[in-house]
Amino acid sequence: MIKLSHKIRLLLLAVVVMGAGLVYSLEVADWQDVEAVSLDGVAVEDWENRLGLVAEQSVLEQPLAEVAARLLKDSRTARVDIDIDLPATLEIETNRFQPVCLVLDNAGGQLFGLNEQGRVLPLAEGYDDWEHPIVTGVTAGGVFELCDDARVPLLVDQLELLADDNIELYRLIDEVDLASSEFATITISGLPFKLRVSAAELHAQTGRFVSFLEKYEPEVDSARMIDLRYANMIVQEAKRN
Repeated sequence: MIKLSHKIRLLLLAVVVMGAGLVYSLEVADWQDVEAVSLDGVAVEDWENRLGLVAEQSVLEQPLAEVAARLLKDSRTARVDIDIDLPATLEIETNRFQPVCLVLDNAGGQLFGLNEQGRVLPLAEGYDDWEHPIVTGVTAGGVFELCDDARVPLLVDQLELLADDNIELYRLIDEVDLASSEFATITISGLPFKLRVSAAELHAQTGRFVSFLEKYEPEVDSARMIDLRYANMIVQEAKRN
């Protein structure tokens, strides 16, 4: 069996080279040499030295894998996408991710994204999609690593289910706190109380709570915390005077 090094496996997973302009006929013999290169939307002037591209070669002849490898040496870069815009332009983007949710690192106070597997993603410069829950109470670790809490991948899966089923509720969740080892605490924008759930059952338990509110219209304004972890009851903790 051929074993790939960690670096090679990372490249195979992270580098996506997309021939977006390959709708042209492949019978054309003379492609134009590279005329323009952009990196994260900014034009690159000295692209031979900065990126390792080769002058007087067409976009289809460029060492794109080597270019991606060079960019991935930066610890802040976890993914490289290279789009070929024929006849003579390369558009390179780094860290083009759509996180499932966000995570606030306990150790450094830095905000990251989390992918579908619960692995840590860097947020691209200028990231502005803040309609995601923020997971707190965990240590994020390094890029593409798992957080120090084994519940995080389960929680991410639950948040994905919630986003598919009830995107309005998903967007109203400000925070999911995992500081307690026994439960997750949800803060929902506009509500005077918090919800206590099991991380692995967040979708079902919040859904049951929404159904309960719609059916019975209970008086919950005096609640401080509502515990949804029990199968046949919802426990309300009143505010302290």
